Amino acid sequence: MKKILFIILSLAMLTACERKIDEFAASANGLDFSKFVSVGNSMTAGYADGALYLSGQQNSIPNIMATQFKTVGGGEFTQPLIGTEEGVGFTPIPGGIYCYTKRVLTIVPDMDCYGNPVGTASLKPAFSSNPDQATLLQQLFAPPTVAGPYNNMGVPGATLQAIFYPGYGSALGNPYFKRFATSATTSVLKDAMAQQPTFFYLWIGNNDVLASALAGSDLMLTPADTFAKYYPMATGALLASGKQPKGVVATIPDITSIPFFTTISKQLPWNGVPLSATQAAQLNAVYSLQGHSEIVWKEGLNPFVYQKENGTLAQMQEGDLFLLTLPTDSIKCRGMGIADTTKHPMPYVYPIPGKFVLDKAEQANIKAHVDQYNTIIRQVAATQNLAVADMNTYLKSFTSGMVFDGIKVSTTFVTGGLFSTDGVHLNPRGNCIAANYFIQAINAKYGSNIPQANVTNYPGLIFP
Repeated sequence: MKKILFIILSLAMLTACERKIDEFAASANGLDFSKFVSVGNSMTAGYADGALYLSGQQNSIPNIMATQFKTVGGGEFTQPLIGTEEGVGFTPIPGGIYCYTKRVLTIVPDMDCYGNPVGTASLKPAFSSNPDQATLLQQLFAPPTVAGPYNNMGVPGATLQAIFYPGYGSALGNPYFKRFATSATTSVLKDAMAQQPTFFYLWIGNNDVLASALAGSDLMLTPADTFAKYYPMATGALLASGKQPKGVVATIPDITSIPFFTTISKQLPWNGVPLSATQAAQLNAVYSLQGHSEIVWKEGLNPFVYQKENGTLAQMQEGDLFLLTLPTDSIKCRGMGIADTTKHPMPYVYPIPGKFVLDKAEQANIKAHVDQYNTIIRQVAATQNLAVADMNTYLKSFTSGMVFDGIKVSTTFVTGGLFSTDGVHLNPRGNCIAANYFIQAINAKYGSNIPQANVTNYPGLIFP
């Protein structure tokens, strides 16, 4: 009998030591989430896989946060939902825009340079469908399927200054904002302020570096002094728009945390041109005859040649990065980065266009701007008593992989389970993890106890 009582008491003690979900009651600690408004760009809007589409919006970071806020009295969270699961992305072209659908993972046969299948098939992102441009344009400019006002004011492509622009949703502005702007003359920030948020989220500034980096450039970066001028104006406007609202802001990620800038370089070495002494001599002759004697080839491994922004040619260096958009078939089949032998009576100089390469100098300049932006964000948050989600540090920690709810994720393209097929934006599971980081920052700053979302409830990439 004593043994039975000892066992019962031991089990009771073990049970008392287990950590239970309801061990700590959910609490807002005075925060008011009845009118939660988010302001930002594509990461806020739920843009993923190269397009804006319905389930991407439904799994957006602020929508996941709003779901968790309901456990502590949060209100409804309305988004400007688009009426297509195929999605719409666009690229500006002379005289208009070119639209396309989202990308999905597809099994594609490996081809040789003549289009013949070789070896095994590969898993690659491809457009989910190919509707005509008229259909895509109609979907892009169609009004949201639900009525506003909209709590999610994330606008793909928006920079810090852009959220201040009157008319940003006009015919000459941003098509994504045009979908749900309250007027042709309003601004993103004005429409957000009009809702008088009780709590706000601001994640802006990514495109102040990303738009340039995606083009393989560092020439379109927002100056740090400009960022320092507008950022406190943005937070200040949101703070002044409601009844003493609180808020959370976020730092800007280092671009080298994003697979768009690292994936190809892991597969294709910067010096991946092996040459014999004879081949090197032939290439030196070709480059010299065509006015590029500064490029020197040698026996052994050689760097690829690329064209810099000023039009000059250079050989790549260790640490230079290929962008995910690099047409590797042109390297394999036409000699891009070496010499083109397909359309000329003799080999012709064929550098990799600079838009596919981000060299070390460009990376350093971009990183310097990111560091300056993040210093400004932290300083403003400290002055204005705002929570800070350090997304820059968080994304860096995923390089080697982390485990959430038994699921390992990393920044590795496709198989890492964090990013979508465009290599820039997070997938739903990545958005859930990001939302939890925002919630952690809010809890730490304001002493609240908002429950975090269950990562296993949100899908990663869908494999065919």
